[in-house]
Amino acid sequence: MTLDMNVMAFWQNKLKAIGPRLTATDSHAKFIELLQDEIKNLGFNTIEFPFKINRCLQSSCSLENDSTKEKIPNLGPVPYSGITKEMGVKGEIRFFQSKHDVKMKGKVVVIKVKNFTIPKLLLMHQVAKYPRHTHIGFSIRHPLVAATLTLGKIQAAKDNGAVGVILVWEHISEDLANREVLPFTNSYLGIPSVWVYQTQLEALKRCRDRKEPVRLTLTGQYETNVTTKSFAVLVPGENRSKQILINTHTDGPNDIEENGAIALLTVLHAIKHDNLKFKNTLVFGFVSGHFQIPQSGIEGRQATSRFLRDLSMYETSQHLEMKKALGLTVEHLGGLDYVDSQKENKLIATGLYDPLYVYASTKENRDLVLKSLSGTNASGRYQILKPRKNAYFGEGQPLYQDGWPTISFIGMPLALCQMASPITEPDIKSMFDQTKLIFQILVASDHQF
Repeated sequence: MTLDMNVMAFWQNKLKAIGPRLTATDSHAKFIELLQDEIKNLGFNTIEFPFKINRCLQSSCSLENDSTKEKIPNLGPVPYSGITKEMGVKGEIRFFQSKHDVKMKGKVVVIKVKNFTIPKLLLMHQVAKYPRHTHIGFSIRHPLVAATLTLGKIQAAKDNGAVGVILVWEHISEDLANREVLPFTNSYLGIPSVWVYQTQLEALKRCRDRKEPVRLTLTGQYETNVTTKSFAVLVPGENRSKQILINTHTDGPNDIEENGAIALLTVLHAIKHDNLKFKNTLVFGFVSGHFQIPQSGIEGRQATSRFLRDLSMYETSQHLEMKKALGLTVEHLGGLDYVDSQKENKLIATGLYDPLYVYASTKENRDLVLKSLSGTNASGRYQILKPRKNAYFGEGQPLYQDGWPTISFIGMPLALCQMASPITEPDIKSMFDQTKLIFQILVASDHQF
């Protein structure tokens, strides 16, 4: 089995050069075409599953005291929140009180967002870790959680007639708060919203106390019926009675979110190079829509739910009836570990690899993961989790919900949802080691199932 780190590094640099690839943007489409072209060059066929979404392209973003014209620094727009005209929207400040506050009408509503800490056990059921002596914290404080929980308040502000929303990050460094693409699990909110850092609270309170309106400007375009696509690569097995599905998504704001496609491409290179044969049919799923789940997934589920439906329809049309041997999900590889220091107001590297979480749905799958970890002497830190249907991060969730035995790899670095920066670049050695492990599990599962 020949995995080539040079191949991985080459294509990871290609991903980096393209830049952020949010769902259905031109850069995202470019990345998909790049992947497809290379896969076709390797001699594999691709099956396309196009679909349409409405996209929100936000460009310039500003906030100011409309009376004094004093600029209020912002950290960027809330994705899919809203678009204004060139003159923006104007209103007096109203701090959020409750979801039923009728005094929000005509106001720009300020919502405080505390980046809080919660026990991991509320979200994750740990069953093992590797290496055994590895210390992985018992709590989690991730901006993804806090930001997502603000959606109900933003909707309430809109429902009560507010003209704009200002989200204020608290208990977080400015380094981590900056340029977050959060929350991203919402459809179009219909109210322009921006992020500011907690140091702007006093300026906002002064505007409120003096009844000085603020002007919020968030220009861009809202476009309907824009095409994006997922695609599949089928590698037929000897008996074709079972299939192993290896999936990832292709959209993301930075070089870790999402580089799973580069890992899958590296595996396809190895299969071609070594002319590998498999007992079971392999299906590689390159899924679009993770950063616009409400429009991409089925009934609010992760985007892979649509891919599974479309794949099933395709297989039926081709008279392919294969049992579900394994669903293997690959997301966010090669992250480095950081701690968020509010004292120093920045992210500080620990010198460690970020933990890679591994959902394993059966005892056999957990045993396979641990055996492969030991056999490959994989570097890094791994936490093996027992999945729950409603607490299962990432694009492996639809497979589990649809009855697939699953093994899902997902990193959760603190800056996972930030726009690209040096902090969001993967460590190639770590990414390669993780891909070797995944490849080992793929080959072992082919013999096992």
